[in-house]
Amino acid sequence: MGVLSGRRLLIGYAGLMTALAALLFARPDLNSVAWAGMGLCAAGAIVTGIVRARPQRSFAWWALAGALISMMVGDVIYGIYAPEGGPGPVVAQIAYLAMFPAGAVALIGLTRESALLEDRSRLLDLLALGTAALLASWVFVASPRMAGGGMTAADWSTQAAYTLGDAIVVVVTVRLVTAAPRNASAILLAIGAAGMLVGGVAYDIGQAADGGLKAGGPADLAYVVLYAAWGAAALMPSMARLTAAPSGPVGAAREPVQGLRMVLLLACVAFAPLLLLVQAMTGGVHDGPIIAVASGMTLGLLVVRLSDAVGKHASALRRERALRQAGTVLVAAADPGQVAVAVQAAVRTLLPEGAEYDIVVDFSLTDLLPLGELSAPRVQPVADIPPLWSARLAGYDHVLVCPLDAGVLYVAGTRRDLLPALDAVSVVAGQAALALARIGLTEAASRRDSDDYLRAVTEHGTDVVLVLDDDQRIRYTSPSVTDVLGIWPTPFATLREIVAPEDRDQVLRTVKRALSGDRDGTSDLWSLRRPDGARVLVEVIFRDLRDDRLVRGMVVTLRDVTDQRRAEHEVLRRAFNDTPGAQNRDSSARKFQ
Repeated sequence: MGVLSGRRLLIGYAGLMTALAALLFARPDLNSVAWAGMGLCAAGAIVTGIVRARPQRSFAWWALAGALISMMVGDVIYGIYAPEGGPGPVVAQIAYLAMFPAGAVALIGLTRESALLEDRSRLLDLLALGTAALLASWVFVASPRMAGGGMTAADWSTQAAYTLGDAIVVVVTVRLVTAAPRNASAILLAIGAAGMLVGGVAYDIGQAADGGLKAGGPADLAYVVLYAAWGAAALMPSMARLTAAPSGPVGAAREPVQGLRMVLLLACVAFAPLLLLVQAMTGGVHDGPIIAVASGMTLGLLVVRLSDAVGKHASALRRERALRQAGTVLVAAADPGQVAVAVQAAVRTLLPEGAEYDIVVDFSLTDLLPLGELSAPRVQPVADIPPLWSARLAGYDHVLVCPLDAGVLYVAGTRRDLLPALDAVSVVAGQAALALARIGLTEAASRRDSDDYLRAVTEHGTDVVLVLDDDQRIRYTSPSVTDVLGIWPTPFATLREIVAPEDRDQVLRTVKRALSGDRDGTSDLWSLRRPDGARVLVEVIFRDLRDDRLVRGMVVTLRDVTDQRRAEHEVLRRAFNDTPGAQNRDSSARKFQ
């Protein structure tokens, strides 16, 4: 239904623009009405596209609509006050010039970091170089050949300034098309920009030939294409992608290239003032308007370029400080919990202020994660991570995934906030992985030393000492287990597996009590059958030392009390037989035998 309504909207828009174009060429005296209708229709189409598609950074499209309105105002005023061609009134010239700031805002929004353009620095450098080259071509080639013809040098320079702005718009839109050759909105924007450039050149030619263009002439077709194409670009479903985040995984950003490019940019900025100085010193300024426009354009490009560089430098300083602090904390971390806290604190510092995010440090599913989760750090859609965390992070569009030594770090947020922090978060993840590896090696060494200590203490003892890991597998067994139970546990065996099947219920009950009860100790009495069929009575004590850094396990002590209980029973039997009552019963029994 949405696709059908979009097609109907496009068909209706195309029909309305065709009717207004027909009015322009059939009734040139009503060109003001036609231009007003086309400008309002194109701006209305852009507003409709914004409401329907809800693109990110919609201000670029609002600025584009403002640029069309400004140009429409200039066309209407020009058609009313200069119907026979020639230079239009000053108000029309101001309206035309006001189009370029609005268009600049739109172009800045469309060329910011998005699905199409990862880095706009090269585009800015290209625009500055193109502006300087066009300015040089006009001043040294075109302007001397167009001297005379009833127009002053200032008038020619003003027209050239319009053409220069049109050329810059064409360069930017063509760059968008090369970045996304299948994006219909980008193609329509480029077509409209080309129409604006063709119309500007045709106007200049008409001014040189017969003093202006007549309304409804062939050159007006270029401006009709401009209005129609830019309005249709906003009605395309692909318009939202021009400022949207990409849908696939994104790696680290490319390293910016400095040096010669910055020198070239500064030379382009200095070219227009230098040219103005040369003309002023050699007999008068002949191309003031175009020099002023070109100087403003290159200066604006330089400001944008330096603003991006200053922002990146400030972010780099903040990242460096956060990395130093994170490294200091991670060196002192003694367990994975402290590592997770340090990583979360560092990531909060690395992300931009005011950014919405969520941080998850997952140590639980490392063995179950797909191999891709344990590869290089990257930014990807939230839907591509394991379902356990994608459900929690569903409120965000992208997530930064960094592997750790024994886990994975997920940082959810917007792609615009995550991508600049990718490299720094990767460094923090590497430091965290080293800290986790150090902690793991330290714990392994501590457990080995603890096991060696237990072995030295219990080697000649009669009590059985077992150390159980978190999964209840036996990590250490004292040698006396062979004397008491008549067995030697196989590697990685559990406590349940080393007893006879009929004795497992009592073992499981005691283990369950020990895991959920007092950590200081849980005691019980077991009757266990040895492999030779004999029964042994053992007194068992559980001590939960899983939080002890030197043990990291459950310590089970088994003491054989079979002989002790047998002796106690013998003492009780004798004591019972030596009583007067027992002697009387024994005497009576012998008497009546």
